[in-house]
Amino acid sequence: MKLKKTVLAFFISIIIVTAFLSMAGRATYAQSSDASDQAVLAKLEEVLNNQKSIMTDLASIKEELRIIKIRVTQSQ
Repeated sequence: MKLKKTVLAFFISIIIVTAFLSMAGRATYAQSSDASDQAVLAKLEEVLNNQKSIMTDLASIKEELRIIKIRVTQSQ
């Protein structure tokens, strides 16, 4: 029984060490840049610009609704 627990603990420790080494490898890979990173950044910039445009449109709609609300309350 003690041998089974020792073997189990050994395999679990190997899995944990492998997971930590795997994460360390991903962290260094994430810091490198290549052409696909530039494409992703360009797409993110496009999404940001679209969000800004949507926010401007929403502000405009909100202002129009405020004016309509004032007109409706005055007409009642």
